[in-house]
Amino acid sequence: MGKPKPRTDECVGCNGWGRLAQPPYCSPCHQWRSKRHNPAAVCRRCGRDWRVNIDGFCRACVLVIIDHDADWYYDPAAAVKLQVVTQLALIVPGVTLTAAPFGAYRQRSDGRYHPPAWARAQRPDPVRDDPRICPPTLSGQLALSPAPYRMRHDHAAAIVDRPEDELPELLRVMEVLNAYTDGHACAARSRSLALRVLRLALAASRAAGGWPIDGRLIRALPGSRPIVTAVLDRAGLLATGGDAYASQTAERHRARADAPICCPQCQAWGCGHKGLCRGCYIWGARARPVGDCVRCGGGPLPLREGWCHGCLRHRALLGPAYDHVSWRQLRLTEESLDRHAARTNLCPPGRKRAKTSAQSHPSEVITPGVVPYGQQKLFPAERDWSALRRATLPEPQPEAVRLLATFDAHARAHAWTNHARKAAAHVLRIAATWLGTHDPFAEYDLRAISAATGRGSSCRPRALNAFLAERGLLLPQPRPAISSVEAFVEQVIAGYPPRIADELASWARRLRSHSDRPPTEWHTLRRYLSYLRAPLADWTGRYQTLRQVTADDVHAAVTAVKGDRAHERAVALRSIFRALKQAKIVFTDPTRGLSVTRNEPPPTTLPPDRLAGLLDITDRPAIRFALALVTLHALNGTDLNRLTLGDVISARAQLLVRRPHSRHTVHHDEVTLRLLHTWLRHRHQRWPRTANPHLFVTRQTVIHTGPASNNYFPAAFQRLGLTLNGLRTDRMLDEARDTADPVHLVRVFGISIATAMKYVHTAHPHRVGVIPR
Repeated sequence: MGKPKPRTDECVGCNGWGRLAQPPYCSPCHQWRSKRHNPAAVCRRCGRDWRVNIDGFCRACVLVIIDHDADWYYDPAAAVKLQVVTQLALIVPGVTLTAAPFGAYRQRSDGRYHPPAWARAQRPDPVRDDPRICPPTLSGQLALSPAPYRMRHDHAAAIVDRPEDELPELLRVMEVLNAYTDGHACAARSRSLALRVLRLALAASRAAGGWPIDGRLIRALPGSRPIVTAVLDRAGLLATGGDAYASQTAERHRARADAPICCPQCQAWGCGHKGLCRGCYIWGARARPVGDCVRCGGGPLPLREGWCHGCLRHRALLGPAYDHVSWRQLRLTEESLDRHAARTNLCPPGRKRAKTSAQSHPSEVITPGVVPYGQQKLFPAERDWSALRRATLPEPQPEAVRLLATFDAHARAHAWTNHARKAAAHVLRIAATWLGTHDPFAEYDLRAISAATGRGSSCRPRALNAFLAERGLLLPQPRPAISSVEAFVEQVIAGYPPRIADELASWARRLRSHSDRPPTEWHTLRRYLSYLRAPLADWTGRYQTLRQVTADDVHAAVTAVKGDRAHERAVALRSIFRALKQAKIVFTDPTRGLSVTRNEPPPTTLPPDRLAGLLDITDRPAIRFALALVTLHALNGTDLNRLTLGDVISARAQLLVRRPHSRHTVHHDEVTLRLLHTWLRHRHQRWPRTANPHLFVTRQTVIHTGPASNNYFPAAFQRLGLTLNGLRTDRMLDEARDTADPVHLVRVFGISIATAMKYVHTAHPHRVGVIPR
């Protein structure tokens, strides 16, 4: 059956009308239904049984949601009650509408989350015009006495939507700004920031009584002063001397950097840094949530547990007895008294200040103590380590000091990074200080400490557990009786009606207990159940047992999908009914005689420019050696992961590749032999004490004896713009062009005769023959 010809019709997937490249689907819908991660299910929005993405929507509904129906993104529970309308569209060649998954909210640098751009366009932010900032005054009104300006970027952002009728000179300033930025090739971000500052300057000037804008106001602007000065001068809104100021802005700013100021956040008086006292500047530089203080009500300010920096300073000076009042003690900045104290006394009370620990928050007062040696547990209880996040650790016992010193030497010998070594040492010190070193540490306690103290995966928990296990100081966490994949298979089978569930359970037990061949993996059973999710759902609604399934039902289930999906369904159905027939649960096998053909694409070669200088695109010895093995000897990712040091036969310059049903010998050439020696030398220098027997090891696998992850080499090749299978295919196809002998390919690469014939037929299409199966 040939490929259907393009025609003009209605697309079955998105209901659009136009030229269909893959009838009865348009090209995007054809790609949508061919993706493995778009299973057949009922759409959450329109209720149609078709291919849905990970969010549960079909392609037509995704396009509608992205275009004008964002209610399904913000509040799906409320959107269910609304009327569902799908916009019909025309299919224009060359115009493709993207229907990507919605994804999660993205986090901003200040810790807040916001939806994607298409969702924000449907629900724009409210108008930002704070009337408290630079309120307009009567035109021509003179100030009784000049007042200092204090303007920040958040002030400019708060009036970004102020109407143009309140800023009469804004249009002329915008025209001058556009001409200035175009002539000076300024970036779009610089233009946007300068426009905000210009709005703030015009609003502040009108609030001060009118034009022109003097240098005192320009110096108070939060940024973009050179651009703002030049634009205002060209617009005729700058007081005399504006050009002179443009060349002296940086020098004046440096001269005023340490001028005495009143900090706008904590109201302390003294030397400042960038408009704030140094304490508030360092306090705000860290990633803290921004909001109104629960004590003084000021905001928006950087907060910690709802308290601003000034209120925490007030509490540190006067104690918790004055928490109920809203006033704040005025003081001098720490820089005016002691610059060293300003650098070391920035944290809230209780973290590093031993003298005022009595005034600390009650949750941060920890009574240190080691569990006495030999003390028995009355009953098992899970410890809460969250109070140690900000607690001052007591001095460790001598046994703990020796353990920490041994761990530090171990981490340095195994080339741990400084960040990982310090994080793991912190977790180990907490455990040794509070639990002692006489009894083994429970694995769940170490995980709880790393999670409670914010260390997480940075402390390399598996490596720390391996260190403690070598010394008999680890109590491993009991593993579950069954794996997560096995539990998933059992849960899916239990969800069907009782008789069908018993039959599927018999099928799973039979595949797992074969006496004449290895048992089937649980991952394979999970894939089979996912392939048959739609047919089984249909049959459970019509039948009570799988005995009632006929050959017509099987044929309809297989022909409902195309290509690889049909082949996968046929294989899964054949597995179920053959096993049930052998167990004498069904009388006839409805899959007998079922045959599904699929068109496998022929192997393709890579462009010559992609292969030029292949070994010079990376300097990692392991990846360079893997590239040579794949490019010259056509090893796959599984072969690379299974290689061990015992497979390296140095005397014969050979490498033994162990496969499940055969063994293949690789004869090293000069390039691979040199890269092998380079990698072995690097492996020994970096991890001299690792016990892992595998040839390729990583930072994660040097602590145990297992192989690298299955995704390690494919991901490393992908970062170089290559694919492991593409390089391997190119090598075997190149060899097939030079020789038309399939036996030669079998001997050189250790592949099957069917695979060798496939490459020979691709390299020499004039040789007609049937590929053996």
